[in-house]
Amino acid sequence: MGRLARVRRGSLVLAALVAALLAFTAAGGAANERAGAQVYTGYGFDACTAPPTNALQAWAASPYRALGIYIGGANRGCTQKNLTPAWVTTTLGMGWSLLPLYVGLQAPCVGQTRLKQISATAATAAAQGRTAADDAATLATSLGLPAGSPVYFDMEGYKTTDAACSRAVQSFVTGWVTELRANGFVPGVYGSAASTIRDVSTLGAALPDAIWIANWNGVESVFGDPYVSDSLWAKHQRVHQYKGGHNETWGGVTINIDSSYVDGAVVSRAAAPPPPPPVEPPAGSVGSGDGKATATWTSGSFPSTSVVTLTPTTQAPAPNGYAVQLTVTDSATSTPVTRFGAPVSIHLAVPANGLAPSFSTDGTTWKALPKLAPGIGGGYTLLGDGTVEIETLVPGFFGLLADTVAPTRPDGLSGRFVKGALRLSWQGASDNAGPVVRYDVLLDGTPAAHVTGASRRIIVRAFHPGTQTVYRVRAIDLAGNASIASKPVVVLPSKRPPDVPRALPRWAWGLYDFQHHTAPRPASAPRRPPAWYWHWAAWRSAPFKLRP
Repeated sequence: MGRLARVRRGSLVLAALVAALLAFTAAGGAANERAGAQVYTGYGFDACTAPPTNALQAWAASPYRALGIYIGGANRGCTQKNLTPAWVTTTLGMGWSLLPLYVGLQAPCVGQTRLKQISATAATAAAQGRTAADDAATLATSLGLPAGSPVYFDMEGYKTTDAACSRAVQSFVTGWVTELRANGFVPGVYGSAASTIRDVSTLGAALPDAIWIANWNGVESVFGDPYVSDSLWAKHQRVHQYKGGHNETWGGVTINIDSSYVDGAVVSRAAAPPPPPPVEPPAGSVGSGDGKATATWTSGSFPSTSVVTLTPTTQAPAPNGYAVQLTVTDSATSTPVTRFGAPVSIHLAVPANGLAPSFSTDGTTWKALPKLAPGIGGGYTLLGDGTVEIETLVPGFFGLLADTVAPTRPDGLSGRFVKGALRLSWQGASDNAGPVVRYDVLLDGTPAAHVTGASRRIIVRAFHPGTQTVYRVRAIDLAGNASIASKPVVVLPSKRPPDVPRALPRWAWGLYDFQHHTAPRPASAPRRPPAWYWHWAAWRSAPFKLRP
């Protein structure tokens, strides 16, 4: 994770130190008594902050034996409370090898903002490189790193089409290399294969003695990079950072690291022992590089140690959609892992906003994912902040596409008359890509009223006096998809009692109002109303009924 105010990182190796290594070996046991240059081949990692020694003790169970440390620089982003001469001594004594990094001024065309940058003037840039080398040598010495130690300048990736910017970087690195050699240290450079390493590979006499190639392709080898000729830095002078920021847990301690394969010089007290094979493939996580997605897995997810990558698609699957490709490759055989032993979780930190969580094997043909439920091997969960968590047992493409799937049908529609009005209630519907935003109340198939997606009831008063009235409810999602309408509630007009006179006397209306406390009792009303009156009053109170 280079450690410019939020950048990626690097570590070290070198070639000119092969001769130094031979000298140390000839000196017999002297190499075991003090720190010096040793050639190490195996796995290394770097973390933004130097881990405490108890964490490194726990990580003795890991395959890593080389550790990148950020000794200083104008753009070093993380605090280093652990990085002291005593920590260096203890760490070396525990058998770790160190790869010092210096995070200084960055390219004038670096993509990240608020970073201190190299001058675009070649002469000034070269002087800045020399100043950085002097500072790095002083810091390395203060930490107890001996002369002959490699020190890598961390030059993060930058525009590959800006010739003036490339020239400024080349001038700066030339100053760094010549001055660091003069200070007795081995100059190295860390950076993107496509920009930094491409530009410094043409420096001739100012070619760095060691190189750290940042190319997160999952290939655990220092050779074969398409941007870096295998003829350069061919004699134990390379480190390849093959995997970016992710969590790994060893001995119960989790650290966010970048992983590298080392074939070069390190600072060590003795030749580093070969890494033990991992007991089981570790748990971990990896980001998509754009801050919009993260994949996380448990120790039982893969049958062997594997490289997991999460890559944003170059073309979004919808105008405002987002998708990533998850790939898993067996580290030993370089073959794809096509089925996982336990689900991998992919968090899409992009609000769904009505888009449907979807899956594709080829990035072209998509199908909607189901909601995660017991007994289902994969699916998604919509989180409270509107983002999506996907569980999968297979690799592929995962993303948010235009929602074409309607919500489920609202079930359980029922009605009850209350004081002449009909109260409808129903069970809530669900949607594959977000909340139900509203319910349409249909009168004979036509929307007559609406309620919010949080509502489950409504009171209606519209009925046909001479024929049946049919009410249904349908759900509407964020994308405007309408569900199948619910089962109906049918209202029928009640039959007028046969004994009721066709023309009612005026007192009947007045007596009905009196009995409902809205008017005085009419004087003309009989003290004992006839039977037809009671039949009529009951019918008038409930002129409609529900069909059984």
